[in-house]
Amino acid sequence: MIIHRLKLHNFGIYADTVYFNLEPQSQNQYTRPIILFRGQNGVGKSTIVEAIRLCLHGKLALGPRVTQREYDSYLERRQHRFSDGETAVLTSIEMEFDHVILGRQHRYRIVRSWRKQTSRLSTELLIWVNDEPSLETEDEKEFLLRELIPPGVAELFFFDGEKIATLSETGDASNSLLADTVRNLLGLHLVDQLDRDLDVYLTRQTGIQELQQYQNELAQLHDEQEALAQNRETIRAQLADCRRNLQAKQAEIGLQEERILREGGSYAERQLEKEAEHLAVKEAIAQVDQEIHELSRQLLPFAAAPRLLQAVRTRLEKETEFERWEASQPIIQEIESNLLHSAFNENEGQQRLIAQVQQTLQAYKVAPMPEQEVVHRVSAEKRGLLLNWIDEALHNTPPQLVALLQKRQQLQNDEARIKETLQRVPIHELVQPLREKLGQLNRELGRLEAEQERLVAEEQRLIFHLERIVGSKRRVSEQIAGIETDEGRIKLAARTKLLLEQYEKQLMAQKLTQLGEQLTKRLNQLSRKRNFIERVTIDPDTFSVTLYRAGKPFPRAQLSAGEDQIFAIATLWALREVSGRPLPVIIDTPLSRLDDEHRRTMLAEFMPQVAQQVIVLATNVEIDDATFRFLEPAVSHAYLLNADSTMTQVREQQVAYRTSAISLEEVTIHAAK
Repeated sequence: MIIHRLKLHNFGIYADTVYFNLEPQSQNQYTRPIILFRGQNGVGKSTIVEAIRLCLHGKLALGPRVTQREYDSYLERRQHRFSDGETAVLTSIEMEFDHVILGRQHRYRIVRSWRKQTSRLSTELLIWVNDEPSLETEDEKEFLLRELIPPGVAELFFFDGEKIATLSETGDASNSLLADTVRNLLGLHLVDQLDRDLDVYLTRQTGIQELQQYQNELAQLHDEQEALAQNRETIRAQLADCRRNLQAKQAEIGLQEERILREGGSYAERQLEKEAEHLAVKEAIAQVDQEIHELSRQLLPFAAAPRLLQAVRTRLEKETEFERWEASQPIIQEIESNLLHSAFNENEGQQRLIAQVQQTLQAYKVAPMPEQEVVHRVSAEKRGLLLNWIDEALHNTPPQLVALLQKRQQLQNDEARIKETLQRVPIHELVQPLREKLGQLNRELGRLEAEQERLVAEEQRLIFHLERIVGSKRRVSEQIAGIETDEGRIKLAARTKLLLEQYEKQLMAQKLTQLGEQLTKRLNQLSRKRNFIERVTIDPDTFSVTLYRAGKPFPRAQLSAGEDQIFAIATLWALREVSGRPLPVIIDTPLSRLDDEHRRTMLAEFMPQVAQQVIVLATNVEIDDATFRFLEPAVSHAYLLNADSTMTQVREQQVAYRTSAISLEEVTIHAAK
């Protein structure tokens, strides 16, 4: 897919009609995939991304659960307001792009417009395919666009700051986003829909007595699953909003801290350093608490009763001895029988020898303990595992707990010292109001973090119940598949449900393996440390990512902030590679959190190579004039955006042509200057 043109008419901060040529150019053997938009924050860069999303997917661009009233309200807010306070009557977005379907290239032109007439908002969607107007209904046109570029798949070419920030984190948010993206990539929502359709089909069959006993249970499970899935979607939408608010609040706190630093000078700087140190100590305490919690979920409770563990160990060892004795009895009986019937007892000396052997064997016939006292009838493997756990609980767990408690005590002492230092610092009159505002922002951040934790816990609870229902439905499907009936369609439907689950698991495992391979490749390509990562694995259940170096797991927590950003971008790049879909890339504020070395790698390795068309929206700080000059060989069109209080002004920048490709060494030279 290549986007050729984008035209905005009275959309957002863009007044009247603004036209962008987005078609990539080529010169000799060098392709120039980058379309660059530069400007300060608030001049309309993100509005371009918003316009493309809206033009392609309409209401779905806002999310799957947006009501028509919410959508209409959004469209009204996006109508341009002129300097005299009047609102534009007509707003429209027009896109023209090529898309290949079944090996044939088609040219699409989409115009999505809306106008406010009295109190009612009217919308219109027009589509041309190869210059022929589409005559379908509005709903059919929306369906055509969804089939052409599904909203979930479209996420693979929008690299916005929020997505990069989420993927760069470690934890549930990153794993959840990766899971959603992979499921959209594989179209697994279609598998889920087919599974639900089969549920409905099976519950509606009549005339088979044996089937009826399962239909009520399957119908109940289906309804419960639908309700839980709907609740989960609601929670996920709330969680996405909460995370956006969190990131916005963190950005607001950052701006407030910068203002305090400017206003308060060295005092504010010392204060911020101490607060950063305080935050780091609090995070370290939380990490230790988490490690203690994890320890308590393992063998720590048993370590609290060492005498009982010793008694259990003694009992297991005695029972092991008893089982050995029990296993030896048939052999002893066989030896005695052979001695009694042996021809070796013909003379008195031989008989005395046999009697001595029998006397010796008699001692081995005495059980080491009464059989009724044997409690643990377990295999040797399980008994060995129990003994290993006992050793771990007796000898390894207590020192681990002591070390963690000592570390926590030291951290608490550090926290008390920092608090005391912070309280001793005098509050400057100029800084006091700013500090109060910062405190308010931090309290709001704390409430958002608490809300995020609550929503994550609620989502995990719903996931647990959904997994339980899936297991119950599997059991019912197996029972239905075993019914003796001439209705082959019923058995086929039940067996299909079982096969769908296997298909989904196998497909997921295959794609996650490919994704891990591509992620390893792209991480090493983007990292300044070549062969940075040996391999990457992705858990198919939790979607947690594990990095390996020198054959050992490498915790993501050890990545620097810049490496976290590189990891996120490499993940999106790898997802595109695995998808096999030649879509453009639209990346918003790509360099804001990267250090100089990672910026150079992004400019030289990522932007010119990730796709045939790369639309970059950057601030003037991210890509200044010097940076633009060495990125220029890969740029087809460059637009400078400026805005006053009411509208954005667009100026296309001239792009110089040259006959050599961009190189990492060249980026380094320019950066050094």
